Amino acid sequence: MKIRYGIIGVGGHGKNRHLIPLIKLKNKVEIVAVADVKKERCEEVSSQFNIKCYLDYMEMVEKESLNAVSIVTPTGLHSRIAINVLNKGVNVLVDKPLGSNLEEVKEVVNTARNKGLKLMVGYWSRFSPALQYGKEIIHNGLLGEPYVAYGYLVRRRGIPGIPTFIDKTLSGGRGALLDIGCYLIDNLLSLLKFRKPISVMGKVYTKFGNVKEEVKFNWGSWDPENFSLDDYAVGLVKLEGDVSLILEVGWSANVSHVEEKSYVRILGDKGGIEGSGHEAIVDISFHSRTENFLTDTKPVLRKVDPYFEMINAFVDSILTDREPPITGEESVTLHSIIDGIYKSSTEDKEVKISL
Repeated sequence: MKIRYGIIGVGGHGKNRHLIPLIKLKNKVEIVAVADVKKERCEEVSSQFNIKCYLDYMEMVEKESLNAVSIVTPTGLHSRIAINVLNKGVNVLVDKPLGSNLEEVKEVVNTARNKGLKLMVGYWSRFSPALQYGKEIIHNGLLGEPYVAYGYLVRRRGIPGIPTFIDKTLSGGRGALLDIGCYLIDNLLSLLKFRKPISVMGKVYTKFGNVKEEVKFNWGSWDPENFSLDDYAVGLVKLEGDVSLILEVGWSANVSHVEEKSYVRILGDKGGIEGSGHEAIVDISFHSRTENFLTDTKPVLRKVDPYFEMINAFVDSILTDREPPITGEESVTLHSIIDGIYKSSTEDKEVKISL
């Protein structure tokens, strides 16, 4: 049996992170059609890859008897499209993040569960060998009991000047914390076995996006007078097991590195790990001791195509009827933290979390 597959949204991410990897799975998948609201783009992809083009994704779903779709649209549209497609009995891979806020995420998860369908969230960064090494270290007990985790993902100047990310409707009404912060939080929570959050204290800032002179330094242009999204955020999260999680995320900041840079650290009573990269962790080390020596270990990491690994994992979850490796339930935990930081910033106090 081949999975009949469609892709909703074939911009850069839809084409490069979903369509092209799917082509490599031709023994498992038949790519039937793509849907995109931009006619020229849809027809270009249709012609290039010899597949059908629809301007209305629901028309595609209803006419093509699909088994699965990838949803690669702006964040603010993710949950509505996912729910509509799930209600038609189609398995769904949603590009990160699963929704704009916790309530949207819960609704998608509940819909998938009630329909008995596969729901996977497109955190391709989970397939990084560096991250998987860190998980192996922690899950095998070499870290001991973790007690502090720290994550940093910041650009010097990197406000994305296109509507997908800064239009309130398309972006989900949130900025850097939701857009790239979700990667950082997902990386850390996956290392920490998705421990449940207990409380959050955080603050979001708008320091660069509403300054006219900053436009020329960034990735595109926008109207500073109408920019109101967060371009920086910090948070302190208390997790189960007496673990403190410290977060720092930014589209723009006066830091030394020009490019986007991420850094994670998890400390345990037997060892610690430190990783670096961008949205994905690509370099990692383990720090511990023997009886008489302090030790530092760096693994030899294999090279993988994380986009292909993500798509292949989703397809295999359908074919083998197993739970996808990145679940909607995990995103409930993740978005409870994101929502908690926004709420704490607005109310200027610690916010309790109950899942």
